[in-house]
Amino acid sequence: MGLEAGSLNREQTLHLALAMGKALLKNGAETSRVEDTISRFCHMHGYHDINVFVTPTVIILGDETSDGSTIISRIRSRSTNLNVISEVNDFSYNVNSWPLTYQQTLDYLDGLLHKAPPYGEWSICAASAVSSAAFSMMLGGNAHDFIAAFITGGLSMVLLKQLGGYRPSAFWENALSGAAIGALAIMCCEMDGECTRTNIIVGALMPFLPGVAFTNGLRDYMAGDLMSGNARIAEAMLFATSIAIGLAFSLLIWYHWGWKLWA
Repeated sequence: MGLEAGSLNREQTLHLALAMGKALLKNGAETSRVEDTISRFCHMHGYHDINVFVTPTVIILGDETSDGSTIISRIRSRSTNLNVISEVNDFSYNVNSWPLTYQQTLDYLDGLLHKAPPYGEWSICAASAVSSAAFSMMLGGNAHDFIAAFITGGLSMVLLKQLGGYRPSAFWENALSGAAIGALAIMCCEMDGECTRTNIIVGALMPFLPGVAFTNGLRDYMAGDLMSGNARIAEAMLFATSIAIGLAFSLLIWYHWGWKLWA
């Protein structure tokens, strides 16, 4: 027996809806998509009185009655995995033909929630190195800038991934990555006089910029989710600021003391 309309009781519907919402929000879906998916699933099973409230860090499902059921889930970490979002979206639109039972579906959604990223850490580091080098060339850099940006972007991403194992705050992760970009760019330019520091730094910064978070914040704004829009845009601005602080720190140290030591 699948999940045809009317086959689930209220508690089962709430638990499946919450599992769908967690899988979507944890993997980078915008707030409006999460709310729409949860509401549509509940309405499909006949529960039109269930209200949904979603922010980037919490999902609340419940109704307005004093004796109604309410479920809350806290989302403490988020990443971007469009494959998971696509799978949950396909499931939500094909519930009536879904072949799995309630428990099997719950296990399936739990598997999506804890699904590993499609690319390993070293693949991400290699992609960061290549994209950094390509961006430096787009800015008018030469072959020396290409190689220097490749090294700078790749090693900075390696540092970011290694720091993730110690679970520091995202602010410090990005600040240290920005400091590494500045330090490596300076070293490359000192070892090779034909390198352009600006092209290297800007090229290496590109893979670290929070473009997805900023875009999702704007989409939440356009959908009327002002709280989520504020939170996502503030998060993106904080990440960008932390990278700038780390980069500025490296340049400040170099201009005050580093050039004397190097000389």
